[in-house]
Amino acid sequence: MFDPLDLYTAEEEKPFKISRLVEERLGEASVNCQKYNDQTDENEDEDYESILLDVLDLPSIQIATPKAILCVLLLLQPSNQVNFEVEALEQDISVDRICSEKCIPSECLKRLVGYYNELWKNHRLNTASKVCSRIPILAQTQGPSMLKYYTSVLKHFENSDCPLRDEILKQVSLRIAENCGRTAQPAMSRKFTFEGLPSPIEIYEPSLTADNLGWKTWGASFILSQKLINVLAESTFNFKPRVLELGSGTGLAGISWLCKWVQKYGNGHTEIFLTDLPVIVANLQKNVEVNKVESFATVSALDWTDPTDFINSYTDDEFDILIVSDPIYSPNHPELVVNMIKKFLSSQGQCYLEIPLRPRYAAERKRLRQLLSDNGFKIIKEEVDQGMEDWGMVDYLFLEIVKKC
Repeated sequence: MFDPLDLYTAEEEKPFKISRLVEERLGEASVNCQKYNDQTDENEDEDYESILLDVLDLPSIQIATPKAILCVLLLLQPSNQVNFEVEALEQDISVDRICSEKCIPSECLKRLVGYYNELWKNHRLNTASKVCSRIPILAQTQGPSMLKYYTSVLKHFENSDCPLRDEILKQVSLRIAENCGRTAQPAMSRKFTFEGLPSPIEIYEPSLTADNLGWKTWGASFILSQKLINVLAESTFNFKPRVLELGSGTGLAGISWLCKWVQKYGNGHTEIFLTDLPVIVANLQKNVEVNKVESFATVSALDWTDPTDFINSYTDDEFDILIVSDPIYSPNHPELVVNMIKKFLSSQGQCYLEIPLRPRYAAERKRLRQLLSDNGFKIIKEEVDQGMEDWGMVDYLFLEIVKKC
């Protein structure tokens, strides 16, 4: 388990006391800031306030109160992610809403505003509105530069006896983890928006522990989701389709299908199973419930090496639609995928499959094509897509597969 505290060794630190010289310098700085503010005309004030904040604008750990430091750490929590990108911060978001979303105690915000307003006379951060709207932007504009500040907070509070020590260490550890890439990040919720759906789909992802890759939403499922929504928008079903998602992971593709189905046809009139390995199922069920489609979706474990338990519990019948996204990241996966398609796809059914074009798995993709052909399937539609992932833009391959006549 990743613990940022393991990376640092605290040195013994003497209690900090502001000397008379420091007090004099702070006083001089305050006077100079006031002189500057008095002499600056309205246009210059606008230019001054438009300058982006820097890490150096964050409160001094030795001078600011623990409540002010905690407030900064809470403000620097990451913004919501939409479609694998950080959601743009709203310009006119209210202080109350920010404090509610980021669980910031009013007393902590008051101490932070007081630090800037009373001690430094900083006109860019002298109100609660300015503090709440400008400090969070540092997490986006400064990125890795914030780590030095975070580690100094760790060092200062690790051996502190202040009542807020544990909460400060918890929050600063989270901020460090959030800057160490997706595999080190804590649990998160993402939103995904699609053309043809009026509301975003919300997906919860636990932290990636024990190599449980099914706890992360992969870019292939995002690309496939839009294609499934388009298929439903352009199709007319005069029968009750049976749908099976293989390797659902967080469930984005299957949930997208369900949400579009509800929008077009209302509840019911379809039967859908979202499946994955047993360790993934609990989080998959949670995401189905978060998006309010649990009333007609069945979440179940389905082991590709032995589907007997699934068949005994539910059905041995074939399905009209199979949904599969990003199933190939091991040499034995092509055979397993084709075995599942062969087992569950009906004679008139369609399989929608999306895979990333990872150079490392070119041989497996070739093997997949060969196995599909050898087992009586043909690819009737093939498209190369490009989309965002946590690590940047990725090329994807979409295949629509049916049984040969």
